[in-house]
Amino acid sequence: MTLINGAAVSAKQGVILGLAALIAGGGQAWAQAPNGTQTVAWSVAPIILAGKSGRALVQLRGAVRDGWHVYALKQHENGPTPLLVAVEPNLVAQPAGAAAGSTPIVARDAAFNLDTAYYAGNFTISLPVRIKPGAQAGRQSIPISVRFQTCNGQTCQPPKTLHLTADVVAGEGR
Repeated sequence: MTLINGAAVSAKQGVILGLAALIAGGGQAWAQAPNGTQTVAWSVAPIILAGKSGRALVQLRGAVRDGWHVYALKQHENGPTPLLVAVEPNLVAQPAGAAAGSTPIVARDAAFNLDTAYYAGNFTISLPVRIKPGAQAGRQSIPISVRFQTCNGQTCQPPKTLHLTADVVAGEGR
């Protein structure tokens, strides 16, 4: 059993709840190890644009299961798969800069024989975006991809790519 928002659910129920949240526009997804345990939960905060600048930050939150870690945005060339957060092609928004994250933990990783940067526990990634000229005003969705790798000190999961959605309310006059 796993706890989600304080309620005990099975791994199968957790997957169903995760899919329901994505379908409902909740912008949340879970990455699972082969045995069905959740290694990291991802969520995207809704965006409300103020004024006509059209610029905003997509805020992704990661919650890593105890004992696991997600490799950070920057890694050595021969190291683990770095975290990559990107705006997928769409008609609403485009990237407006590089992703930045919480300060990672840096430690020697025996699996790679070098220092690696990673996140354990809760962390945040910010991705600057700009609403495209001519994008419709009102509620829109920005597709975001997150490529990451999780490890627990004994084993690493293959890199995964999740597709999330950032809900945005675009202002008039764009």
